[in-house]
Amino acid sequence: MYPWLEVHWSFFLQRLQQDRLAHALMIEGPAGIGKNALASAMVAKLLCSGDEPRACGQCRSCKLLEGGAHPDRFEIYPEEDSKMIKVDQVRRLISSLDLTTSISERKLAYIHPADSMNKNAANALLKSLEEPVGNAVLILVSSDPASLPVTIRSRCQSIVINQPDSKQASGWLQETTGKPAADVNAALQAAGGSPLRAASYLESSELDAFAKVTAGLVTLLSRPGAVSMVSSTLADIDPDDLWRWLSICAGEAAKSMMTGIASSYLPAEADLPLKPLLSLQKQADVNRRLSATPLRGDLLLQDWLIRWAEQSI
Repeated sequence: MYPWLEVHWSFFLQRLQQDRLAHALMIEGPAGIGKNALASAMVAKLLCSGDEPRACGQCRSCKLLEGGAHPDRFEIYPEEDSKMIKVDQVRRLISSLDLTTSISERKLAYIHPADSMNKNAANALLKSLEEPVGNAVLILVSSDPASLPVTIRSRCQSIVINQPDSKQASGWLQETTGKPAADVNAALQAAGGSPLRAASYLESSELDAFAKVTAGLVTLLSRPGAVSMVSSTLADIDPDDLWRWLSICAGEAAKSMMTGIASSYLPAEADLPLKPLLSLQKQADVNRRLSATPLRGDLLLQDWLIRWAEQSI
């Protein structure tokens, strides 16, 4: 259990021990903070036949779960050929939940990411949330709960996980990876504060790519005419990562201008107008979504970089 999840685990155990656990739980929070790890631990505990604070790992139920063959545990997520959870998947889940349990006291449905359900799938699930089978527990995981229908959210007990503060995240990363503080802090910056994503960056070449982004942005502030060169330098970076990093950088610059706290990558003398920075951050988020469409990504990038270069130090 990640240390920043302990408080949520304690809440879950308390509700379970008091027999006040809702039949549907919604675990919410940004990506890279361990939502699925918490959900998996809850599933294991609810299926376990032992009475320890966590799943014992030794009973028949735990052994079956470990082997992926537990008959009372059901999981749905987008199929390989789709980014959505479809209505037929939810209907099969509902049919399975209507059956009696085989081994455990409960049936467990694990749905992730819940916000990938299409409209028909969400509507199909709603009936199970309104009229739950007595021994079934549904655990939904979402990084974007606002995109789910209000009718779904209102019928789930919400468990909201926030990113750990930088001190806790940095300490955990240094302890678990053995990396120096400078590398850890750079990884956390690139990950937007998400410790698990930062951990993956520390084991890959992603930090080098992020360094290209920050270096390119600094270059454009002093050399606005270098847009084509910087655009070419960034062309090989995965578009999803690139636009997320540009959003992070614009947001950090805006925060620095508002608070007076030095940015981790801007020159100390940087004095940029706040409103355009906020607009650039918003546009980077929009472009991140557009990067999955047929639109020309190179043109989107050049346009964004031109707007960035219009700022000055």
